[in-house]
Amino acid sequence: MQPWSTTSSLGMLLQEVAYPFEYAWNTTTGFVSSTWRHYIALSETAKENTDLRSEINGLKTKILDYDEKVQEISRLRKLLGFVQHYDQRHLVAEVIGSSKDSAFRSLRINKGEWDGARVGMPIVTADGVVGRIIRTGQKFSDVHLLSDSNFNIDILLQRTRVRGVLQGYGSHAILTLNRRAEIRIGDTVITSGIVGGFPKGLPVGRVVKISYESDHISQSIKVEPWVDFERVEEVIVLETHDPEIQKIIESAGKDWFKRQTGNGEG
Repeated sequence: MQPWSTTSSLGMLLQEVAYPFEYAWNTTTGFVSSTWRHYIALSETAKENTDLRSEINGLKTKILDYDEKVQEISRLRKLLGFVQHYDQRHLVAEVIGSSKDSAFRSLRINKGEWDGARVGMPIVTADGVVGRIIRTGQKFSDVHLLSDSNFNIDILLQRTRVRGVLQGYGSHAILTLNRRAEIRIGDTVITSGIVGGFPKGLPVGRVVKISYESDHISQSIKVEPWVDFERVEEVIVLETHDPEIQKIIESAGKDWFKRQTGNGEG
């Protein structure tokens, strides 16, 4: 019924009567439609957003895992490239623990006697010398770190070929030489290969400070190790033996190092 096309009074009356019901219907259907668009449809969108966020988090986890694998492969390739310069047999081990509170600053690796690890074997990374094995279990070994005050290693200054004994000193190491020995800041320190079981030419550290002693005879050289002991994850066990340590073990017994470290297994 269209008011502009009808002239019937009855038709006009019916439209007046029907109008409130028409208005109520239109208002109700409009409200329901609006509710559907703004709430029910939005709840579906919210669910989709939740699913997408979950998927994104899963992808981020995979990316982090991928990045970790890439870094691990890079480290292992670097280790492999390093050991190819040396003919002796070796083991690749993973660091599984560390200790700073015991008598020795040490790391624990996941290779032990069953794998061929022995007390005195040198431990290195692609960056340089880490230390040597001081105690072995069946499936683990403890590594005495270069930075420990009880650690000593025979070295050469690469540039001048001056020889000396480097001693650990906390986060670095100290080398004492005759005052007349030529040395400069930045000089590289390498293993001498004479004693200690380490092959000749392994990088140890670099000179960062030179101090002259009050006796006017000697100079104290601070050496910063090339290896960052806080970030070591994989190491190489060189299957060489320190003859001096072997003599000690033969005369003092296999448990000598355990007694030196407090006989602890932690």
